[in-house]
Amino acid sequence: MPVEIYFGRGMLNEAGKLIANTGSKALIVTGRESTKKSGALQSLTDSMIESGIEEILLYDKIFPNPSYKVVDAGAEIAHKQNVDLIVGIGGGSSLDAAKAIALVSASRGSSWDYVNYPEGSVRKPEKSKPLVCIPTTAGTGSEVNRYAVINNPEKREKMVISHSLCYPKIAVIDPLLTLSMSRELTAITGFDALIHALEALTNRVTNKIAQEFAVKAIKLIGRWLPIAVFDPQNLEAREKMSYASMLAGIAIDQMGVALIHAMEHPISGHFPEIPHGKGLSALAVAVTEFNVRGNPEGYALFSRLMGYENTPSGAIKALEDFIEFLKLPKNLKSLGLKEDSLEILAKDVVRLSDRSLRVNPVEVTEKDILQIYKRAYFS
Repeated sequence: MPVEIYFGRGMLNEAGKLIANTGSKALIVTGRESTKKSGALQSLTDSMIESGIEEILLYDKIFPNPSYKVVDAGAEIAHKQNVDLIVGIGGGSSLDAAKAIALVSASRGSSWDYVNYPEGSVRKPEKSKPLVCIPTTAGTGSEVNRYAVINNPEKREKMVISHSLCYPKIAVIDPLLTLSMSRELTAITGFDALIHALEALTNRVTNKIAQEFAVKAIKLIGRWLPIAVFDPQNLEAREKMSYASMLAGIAIDQMGVALIHAMEHPISGHFPEIPHGKGLSALAVAVTEFNVRGNPEGYALFSRLMGYENTPSGAIKALEDFIEFLKLPKNLKSLGLKEDSLEILAKDVVRLSDRSLRVNPVEVTEKDILQIYKRAYFS
């Protein structure tokens, strides 16, 4: 994994020094409000100026589940202005957008040309601009992996660009930046990290090191996410969650995700207003009920790591209780989905998520997926 990782409280103040040799004209990619309100954007800019970065441009148009059009507009600015460094700061959407902007501004075309359809992408990327990622949430792990997730509103699809050129050159992880998250956002993003670790631990891919990262992440999240949610100024909890998110991000970089993510992505594709973590929580129990037979040892380990009995069924109970305790959505109906949308969602999973289905611990058909959606809708 070719990412230089700098982790620690107050690390944002060192960001300028860490990236000064990477480029002299930078484009900062971020969301529309949160990094401005928290002061993170100003602190980053000050650090970059103090370290001698000559020119800094700002692209602050990123929103949750960003569309390829927003990415393409940012890439065009980076290309026309001839910037030599992209800096993403914000949640997973901002970091994913920054990755795609770095790639498209150098390789050209549209970001949607590079998404990984089962039959392959329309274009193969040739190069990418140097990229620095600075997360302000603890959940996606985007700062340490090769994935950039973007939406296509016209196709109603949410797809992944997965390529080694999407790796950031540098990740600056400052747990203090996560203090500005609301309780709800802390829970949503933290649950995303938990599912990353769960799916890395239990899918069909074998990678001992990545599995150890997943194990460590699950231990940390099970203990520290509730504290971060209900005692949001607890610095140790924030630090542990930033670390767990990073570990889980590395784990899925090596192992991939499975059916929970495969079934959530069409939901975000059709209903981009639904936060990714909420979709995951609404699906997690139903998918796990289906999957436990495929890797009983892995699910029993997950159960034990979460403080439950050493049985596969304990994983289901652990998820149910965790979702309840964090006040996350328990079913798809609570997210506003209509039952008649489930069939098209199931078809999209089969059509678009070939790799995740191949590594899932249990072979799954479109009929199975539809039944799981229905279980998750009414549960």
